[in-house]
Parts: sequence; C-alpha cells; structure tokens
Amino acid sequence: MRLSTQLKLLKEKRKLTKQQLSDLSGVPVGTINRILSGQTDNPSFQTVCDMVMAMEGSLDELVGIKEDSPVEQRKTANPEIIKLYENMIDYKEKWIQRLFACCCILTLVLIGIVAFDLMNPAIGFFRS
Repeated sequence: MRLSTQLKLLKEKRKLTKQQLSDLSGVPVGTINRILSGQTDNPSFQTVCDMVMAMEGSLDELVGIKEDSPVEQRKTANPEIIKLYENMIDYKEKWIQRLFACCCILTLVLIGIVAFDLMNPAIGFFRS
C-alpha cells in the first residue's frame, strides 16, 4: 500500500481535515495536499513523522511493523519458563557475588603478604 493511501486512511480514521492536520503538524497545507494525492513520491521523513505524530499514529504501523511490546510479550509467554529463567538468573547472581567476595579476600591476603614482606626486610622477597 502506498504511503499516501496509508496517510489518507489514518487522517480519515482520526476524522481530521487537511487544515487541522496542517495546524497540528506544522506542515503546510500545500505539502499535505501533494503528499496525500500521491504527487510527492518521496516526502521527507521529518514531514511524514510530523504528520503521523499529529494524527496520533505510529510510524511502525505505517510501514507495517506489528510487533508486540515487551509487556505484551511477557503476558503471552509461558509463566513456568519465565519463573525458570528468573531462578537461573538469581542462582547465577549469587555465584557472581561469591566469586567477587573470593577475589576481594584473595586481594587482601596478597596485599597483607606484600606488606609483611616489606616490613621485614631480613626475610622474604624484598630485602635491603
């Protein structure tokens, strides 16, 4: 379906005149007339965007994208699978926290060893 036809249908659906559409979108009436009549083969994206937004439409719908929003996808997904994934994420987060704690402890131990070594110059790696 041509862009001009889709825009006309959206305009009719919203029951707007060309003048009202012009006032709402800021696009001159002449430009709207040329676009809706199909005289303008390739109108600018900004012009089309302004017109669609003024008609409270969606650019996705205009080009034929009918994708569920993430909220709608979540509602239609299997709740058992969602729960399983949430449990796996919680389990992995706990292991990441444990690994981080072990790394912190190991770092503190190594700092302690180096500090002890530097304070006792008679023994260890750092001798004077």
